Amino acid sequence: MIITDNSAMTSMDEELTCPVCRDSFSRAHPLPCGHSFCPTCIREAWSCHSEGKVRFVCSQCQEEHGEVLCDCCPPEAEEKSQAVKTCLRCEVSLCASHLQPHLERPAFSNHMLVDPLGDISHRRCAAHSEVFRYYCVDERVYVCGDCLLEGGHSQHKVKALRHVEEDLKVILQTLLIKAENKLKDGERILKEHKNMDSSVADSLKQDDGLVERLDSDLQVQVKKLVLALKEITKRERQQILERMQQDCAKVRVDMSQTVNIQHYLTLLLAETDPFLLIWAFQSDDTKLLADLNCPMFNPAPISLDRKHILEDIEGKYRGFITATLRCLSDLKRELLTSPLTLDTNTAHPLLSISDDLRTVTRVKSRLPCAAHPERFDHWPQVLAAQTFSSGTHYWELEAEGFWDVAICYRSIGRKGKEDNAFGNNKVSWSLTQQHDKKLAAWHNRRKTRLSHQMTSNRVAVAVDYSAGTITFSEVGSTNSLIHLHTFSSSFTQPLCLGFGLYKAELKSRISIVKV
Repeated sequence: MIITDNSAMTSMDEELTCPVCRDSFSRAHPLPCGHSFCPTCIREAWSCHSEGKVRFVCSQCQEEHGEVLCDCCPPEAEEKSQAVKTCLRCEVSLCASHLQPHLERPAFSNHMLVDPLGDISHRRCAAHSEVFRYYCVDERVYVCGDCLLEGGHSQHKVKALRHVEEDLKVILQTLLIKAENKLKDGERILKEHKNMDSSVADSLKQDDGLVERLDSDLQVQVKKLVLALKEITKRERQQILERMQQDCAKVRVDMSQTVNIQHYLTLLLAETDPFLLIWAFQSDDTKLLADLNCPMFNPAPISLDRKHILEDIEGKYRGFITATLRCLSDLKRELLTSPLTLDTNTAHPLLSISDDLRTVTRVKSRLPCAAHPERFDHWPQVLAAQTFSSGTHYWELEAEGFWDVAICYRSIGRKGKEDNAFGNNKVSWSLTQQHDKKLAAWHNRRKTRLSHQMTSNRVAVAVDYSAGTITFSEVGSTNSLIHLHTFSSSFTQPLCLGFGLYKAELKSRISIVKV
């Protein structure tokens, strides 16, 4: 019993092993000749058939005979004509001439014609020697009329081969259309990537320009710093030299006075008239002694005021660092800014989009717009054409009036009032400025009032997809960013930028700014 079971398992394994590549497959689908192959080898065999073979050939038995002769040409004919079709109903192969009745007469309209077969034994029922004309869908086997009469398939779904062929061709036609659409998608993707390659190349070229500009700006800042430091040391050196000159001048004055006293004393020593000598000395002795007793001017040692110099240097260096960080911040904002345009197919009829697709304005009367499944039909909103599902992104906008700037999933609803306004659902995060200039952050119907009131009309939006953050800021007069609000979430779908303009009388407008 064990041997029998092992033999059955071995037979089953062989039946489910592809004779060409030796791979295993789960279910056998035998050809009319009885052989089975894995799906990959079947595709390869059909590909070879399309590359020049007259008809499909079984890779195992090579069921391809050279010429199939017409069975209806008379035996006495010197040369029988080559068959062009085989009728499975009549079980004969026919040349072009003898095939005509099958093509023209209604009596033969239900006869199944196939490419010429030299041997139709594989298309006969082994039990009844009848040609297969039916197919059991449940058991996936070919059956003849006698098989049906015996009742072995009475409870099964059985179809005529011609009907099975028609059903399969309908399915195949659908699959063919699907394959063609898939190829079109592939061509579209390749075209988009080609355009993207060009866009990336242009973007990288622009990035090189930005980096070169940063290099120039930093060199300017370094030169300014060096010049400022040289100026500090030059000024300190000048002050020291001036002080030294002043001290030396004072010493020279004292020395000149002492030289005069020395000369006066020498003259008195040379005087021979005692009356004159006594008179001269007594009339000037007090001042003379006072002048001689006064010490020579001795200037204090000169030392550099290192603290003062260091304070000046630190001040200049802080200015240099500030200017450098500003250059780096500007470069970062420019590098993170990705191209952005508005999608006119999403724009509500009360929104006017500029020709360059970068400005949206609220109008009072509805504009003529073609119906589109992506168009907002209740809320005056519009989406950007670009989406992103990775990376860090930054944009600056100029917004006036009653405006709403949002980041949302591209899948946000477009039709109707409920749950489609920015910030009133789980798929959008928005910053709103109302008519009274008050700001509020919205998400999933939750409103967060912001105390800050903007003094400019420029808004910055930064998105870090992997970190799950959306940051809104005001761009100040010095191009500095003033933080307004940050949302934190976990993104699961592609994001895009969206604008809402709800009040026409306030001349609401939003423009995408080139940083």
